Amino acid sequence: MTETGQSSYFASSGDPVLDRRYGWAEAALKEGDAQAAVEILDQTLAQAYHFTAAWHLYGLAQEALGHKEDAATAWRQCLDLDPNDHFGARLDLARIGAMAAEQATSENFSGALFDAYADRFDSHLTQTLQYNAPELLKAALARCCSNAGRPFRFETVYDLGCGTGLMGEAIREGTGFLAGCDLSPRMVERARTKTKGDGSPLYDKLAVAGLTSFLTSRPDHSADLVVAADVFVYLGELGPSFAQSARVLKPDGLLAFTVQSHGGEGAVVGEDRRFAHAEGWLRERLEKAKLSPVILEPASTRQDRGAPVPGLLVVAEKR
Repeated sequence: MTETGQSSYFASSGDPVLDRRYGWAEAALKEGDAQAAVEILDQTLAQAYHFTAAWHLYGLAQEALGHKEDAATAWRQCLDLDPNDHFGARLDLARIGAMAAEQATSENFSGALFDAYADRFDSHLTQTLQYNAPELLKAALARCCSNAGRPFRFETVYDLGCGTGLMGEAIREGTGFLAGCDLSPRMVERARTKTKGDGSPLYDKLAVAGLTSFLTSRPDHSADLVVAADVFVYLGELGPSFAQSARVLKPDGLLAFTVQSHGGEGAVVGEDRRFAHAEGWLRERLEKAKLSPVILEPASTRQDRGAPVPGLLVVAEKR
């Protein structure tokens, strides 16, 4: 059992024999034998109904067999056992159309995912996935400044979902006070070790927090720039983040971000368990927050199996 605050979830059954069966089921599913995985998990869950990880795997096996209703039932059981959703069951429910994407954000899952990813994050993103969101956003912001006839300088910047500090490194020379937040403590630890050329810390402030919670803690009209590099792909409903960004921005301040996109309508969860937001959906929510797009254009920030992932680059100004 793993405890977080007042909630608990079960990554283990507590019984070595049943945990071994779980491992066999996981291996069977990876080898393409979803039916064998289901049969093993049926026996396992009959003896360990509380075994949250097994319910999540059971859903994946049922999905592989084409049994979406059974998969949805298993993932709903995950949420009953673990309302804080450490296994990302909400994402899976949205992925198969059993939950609205706007309701599927799983902060605990994202935080745990990136804690495990922290040590190899920079090299995997920049080398394997050819991640370039910080460079794209920096270039877009420079374009905005040039078009407005102003220097590339932002006195106070909030870097949402800062991770290990890649966006901070890209934009540091053009900032005064730079604050970052991330759900993953280990990501924040990595960002804290990074320095400027003079040896002082890269970030003036770092917080382990969700981005909307972080923004809520900031004063009105306190920032010149809010930036979110490839972070909104982990949030379904962006309206609260846009509203809080608008609140903390000074008049004419900028919100700059990247998202994955799709050709349909609204927000969806893809097979990669990341959110994709349609352009029209984004425009509606930006308008509601009184943010006007200065730049809104197609851009791919990373590759998936050698192919560019469709996305959008957005810079919006506070009216």
